[in-house]
Amino acid sequence: MSLMKTIPTAFSLPVAERRRLLLTPDRLEEGGLVLLNKDEQHYLQRVLRLRCGEQVDVIDGCGRLTVATLVESQMLALHTAAQKIEPLSQPKLGLAVALMRRGMDEVIRMACELGIDRIQPLRCQRCVPQADNRPERWTSIIREAVEQCERLWMPQLHEVNGLSQWIGAEEGLRLVGVTRETAAPALDQCLRQQRDPIQPTWLLIGPEGGWTSAELSLFAEAGVQPVKMGSTILRSSTAAVAGAVELVRWRDGLVSS
Repeated sequence: MSLMKTIPTAFSLPVAERRRLLLTPDRLEEGGLVLLNKDEQHYLQRVLRLRCGEQVDVIDGCGRLTVATLVESQMLALHTAAQKIEPLSQPKLGLAVALMRRGMDEVIRMACELGIDRIQPLRCQRCVPQADNRPERWTSIIREAVEQCERLWMPQLHEVNGLSQWIGAEEGLRLVGVTRETAAPALDQCLRQQRDPIQPTWLLIGPEGGWTSAELSLFAEAGVQPVKMGSTILRSSTAAVAGAVELVRWRDGLVSS
């Protein structure tokens, strides 16, 4: 991926010592000094064990990285001349996942680490009443994953939506994982055959009980392409992660070709 602007001397720390803090873009736009809240102070000093005078990479979740120095326990000094700006990878990749009772936290964390750009939790007909819906926790998981995996772009977490409402509003290539439709192509095969690789691409993963006949009819009417996720029946959380891997591998191939 090309860099629009790079200052090599400011990024001289060994890779093993690389440490990152995610701040909102508006706080970086001010430049100069950034006042840290208590959670950020705890993260830098207790988790990363950063000492005054040491450097940390500050990212804004929108493709920009800036070096900063901890000058006081509650204050960072930004090196505004030292920046790395990374364009957003194309096409944008989305993972729409039916709410599940267990495993949603891990799905969201892994989707972020793998490189998914948009995450859409869905309410489907066979979602169990006890299914998780914890947007604040999921936002925290995404923030921590972005800092840990060294992404410069923070994925967008959408509010929970009903399946029919989401399909009616969302555009782009939409693929849905199925298990018993023998005529459906494999996910990787379907991706390789795409004629317009620039359009946003979504993969839908259903609940543990599977899609209902009404939901399958909805997919057919909306032009959503069924795809097989493998030769075995996967749990929703496993299918979501496996699908995310295939999506990112496909996009990486487009970028390198």
